[in-house]
Amino acid sequence: MNKQNGTRDIMKSEVRDGMRIFWDAPIEMDDGLVLRADIFMPVPEGRYPVIMTYGPYGKGLAFQEGYAPMWKRIETAYPEITKGSSNK
Repeated sequence: MNKQNGTRDIMKSEVRDGMRIFWDAPIEMDDGLVLRADIFMPVPEGRYPVIMTYGPYGKGLAFQEGYAPMWKRIETAYPEITKGSSNK
């Protein structure tokens, strides 16, 4: 239950591209503020390392689209990073 407005949070999830994805998962802070995150997890149960990005803008925006100049610099300087990757 959302303490701020009394509504029930319904989290959407799906399995896509070999991952279980939870969209707009509520994360309640100590002061009651609720932040939202998209969480991408392997489908099989288990313990896995976390890869996390954060920032105030573009939660649903792919890095290579939202930050194209930086992406091009990374690709040029470190081509091995994107080699063979689907970027999903």
